[in-house]
Amino acid sequence: MESGAKIFLENLKELGGVDKIFIVSGTDYAAFIEEKAKDGALPEFIVVPHEITATAAAMGYSLGGKTGVAAVHTIPGTLNALGIIVDAYTSRIPLIVIAGRSPYTEEGHEGSRNLRIHWTQEARDQGTVVRQWIKWDFEIRKVEQIPEAIARGIQLAYSEPRGPVYITIPREVSVEKTQSRISRKLSTFEPGARLEDIRTAQRMIEESERPIILTWRAGRRKEWFDEMKKFVDNTGIPVVHYIGEVVNYEGDFGLYEFDITNSDLVIVVENEVPWIPKKVGKINAKVIRVDVDPSYSYIPFYGFPCDLCIQSTVSDFFSRLKVNEKKEWKEKVLEIKSEQDKKKIEEIERLSKGRDKIHPRLLSYMITKLSRELLGDQYAIFNEYPFNPKYAKLHFGQYFSDPAFGHLGWSLGASFGFSLATNKKVIATVGDGSFIFGVPDAFYYAVRSYGGDVTVIIYDNGGWLASAEATAHVYPEGEARKRQNYPGADFKRYNIGEGVRAYGGFYKVIEEVSELEYSLKEAILNRGLSVLQVIVEKTR
Repeated sequence: MESGAKIFLENLKELGGVDKIFIVSGTDYAAFIEEKAKDGALPEFIVVPHEITATAAAMGYSLGGKTGVAAVHTIPGTLNALGIIVDAYTSRIPLIVIAGRSPYTEEGHEGSRNLRIHWTQEARDQGTVVRQWIKWDFEIRKVEQIPEAIARGIQLAYSEPRGPVYITIPREVSVEKTQSRISRKLSTFEPGARLEDIRTAQRMIEESERPIILTWRAGRRKEWFDEMKKFVDNTGIPVVHYIGEVVNYEGDFGLYEFDITNSDLVIVVENEVPWIPKKVGKINAKVIRVDVDPSYSYIPFYGFPCDLCIQSTVSDFFSRLKVNEKKEWKEKVLEIKSEQDKKKIEEIERLSKGRDKIHPRLLSYMITKLSRELLGDQYAIFNEYPFNPKYAKLHFGQYFSDPAFGHLGWSLGASFGFSLATNKKVIATVGDGSFIFGVPDAFYYAVRSYGGDVTVIIYDNGGWLASAEATAHVYPEGEARKRQNYPGADFKRYNIGEGVRAYGGFYKVIEEVSELEYSLKEAILNRGLSVLQVIVEKTR
């Protein structure tokens, strides 16, 4: 006979290959702690002392190809983790979130309530706290339900559209004993395109003269990346946003800028907001949307056109298309690409000479230039807002940017989790505000205690640049813009990364171009934990 906690952990390991659990424990995890103390073969507990950092670490672990599991304490822990859970949901990142539940008995059971909070932290329906932003939630009520609940949770997290699941387990169930048992593993599933839709898409593409692919996260799976690349290289149809939330394409036909009103066919692939209507205006082109959920049903109001909506994985769609080479369009795209590359080089030369202040675009260019020179391909960039990927040369799986929901504070923890999963150096690029949101002390503690190799580069522009820009946009003739004074968006400047020294990490602050190359090399080559705070111009 084994406890519910032991059976829970055994099934996570056997069914999901779980080897680590990023945990912020509470009184609900007594049985889990006891079982792990008795059996070292159970998944390792990675103690991360804040739920934002712990859940982000589990998310990063998933991005690194492992099964990411976060364990949080009842309602308070769930509330702290919620923003990261929504990030994972909207960006379709698989994640297993375990939460304790306040004991539901007052006496007569070894797991009964013994603290005041066990009454006040109980919810009428704990799952409703997260239900809008998870694929599935379940409260385990009997110890015998554990194996099937774990199997179902893993199946749903990894079936398309992928995302987080939420499993709660009361203390009474975790301490209860029954016969140990492993459930049968359940197959994952995903949608495929209808034959008639493939034929229609093929005809629309063949008839178009200036088709483009507009994507944001078509590269979130390797087989998707490979099939779209093969299609693009054969046809010459360009990929706009070839680096979006992830690296979607690498090759001659990747464009970072294109006036989509000049296209006659837009193939929108894994991209919930393909353009901003207020900025772009009316789109006269036909639109094909290819997505595992082309309607983005979680978004309440959604007015983007879709002449042909195809519910499919990226790889299934592109592997079945038989489209001839667009020779004239291919040549034009190469001209556009060449002109864009030329302008990039000219801009970097202009930003690097005859000036003292560090422009954020120059910093972006130097980060990837030096990382590539010093590390080869053995690194990844986790970008929370300021890094500009158009100055980078990145491969599949080397870049992760702001999740669709945009809850700040994810990149520090995710960098730690990804580094643990892959043994690669991670460069975390953050704004001064998003750095604070990432709970730096919890991040420092985790890296120093459990390993990982992360260099954090702070783009310190002295405030919320997005808030200042929004004010200038809404009030173009306003006092804030005239005076360049944005109360409520400006920060007082501190050496915010200096706390890393208390954990034995490297830290430096710089503000002049002359210091940039040497200091970046120092930070990138430092093994383990480093923070470089770069004072940059207040612009993008």
